[in-house]
Amino acid sequence: MLRACGLAASTAALVVPQALAGSPVSAAAPAATAPRPRDVAAVTYHLGDQAYRLPGTGEPVEIGAIVHYPRDLGTTPRPLVVQLHGWHETCADREAAAARDAAERAQDWDAYAAASQKLFSWPCVSGTRPIASHRGYDYLGEELARQGFVVASISANGINASSVWGDENASARADLINKHLALWQQLSASGRGGLADGFRDAATGKPRRVDFRHHVDLNRVGTMGHSRGGAGVTWQAAVPASAPSPAAPPSGRNSPKRPNAGSVPPPSRPSSGGTSWTTRGSRECRPSSGTPGRTAHTTM
Repeated sequence: MLRACGLAASTAALVVPQALAGSPVSAAAPAATAPRPRDVAAVTYHLGDQAYRLPGTGEPVEIGAIVHYPRDLGTTPRPLVVQLHGWHETCADREAAAARDAAERAQDWDAYAAASQKLFSWPCVSGTRPIASHRGYDYLGEELARQGFVVASISANGINASSVWGDENASARADLINKHLALWQQLSASGRGGLADGFRDAATGKPRRVDFRHHVDLNRVGTMGHSRGGAGVTWQAAVPASAPSPAAPPSGRNSPKRPNAGSVPPPSRPSSGGTSWTTRGSRECRPSSGTPGRTAHTTM
């Protein structure tokens, strides 16, 4: 029930299928018969910046999302879409960003790494706002909600700031998706669980009660991921939720671990390992390169 169809989008654009199997919208329907746009609403939920710990490393990861949905949920359960953003800095620290830029110009890589560590910390230090990468897809969530979907764009700052990489990173993102799906399953089935009293109005931040009970169909779930999020959704679609996470590379034995994301060198710095690699069909690109990644699709 918790496995889903995955679509990994390129860095150039997010590609959205017109309809999921059994959805209330038909991709083949002519424009003249398309339903009128629905009024949509948005709420957020946040269960904490350290809601769970990554297996093996113990690093903290948040459970939070913004949810777009038709204001009138009707009587038929709505398909659920889960969106997952890619790799990005986690903390909005302007001073650290300026220091990193200056260090890059001066090719002072120790200073660069120190500034990057602040930008990729988790949780962010007191007084520094987290970067809401998951809000970058609000426009898409709103449009899908108008078409009758409930859309949860989830936050993965803790994973972006973590030391996990490669298949382990994709697996961590898949686990995060499954944790959200489990919460939605419980909420839709009984109106209880971690999300029951956790919604807040996306515009005002005030508590808001939304009755999603029996209104979300966990048999019709779609996942969408951008960049490294694409690797996560393809892993989630291909690997059963019960499968164990891949073991971290052993220490020594010529199996070097990738450094924390915040210490990745800029493109101009000589590096034997580089910052781009391929994970299950999704190519990761340096944020400053502007090079679009490859698209990967998984059909279940």
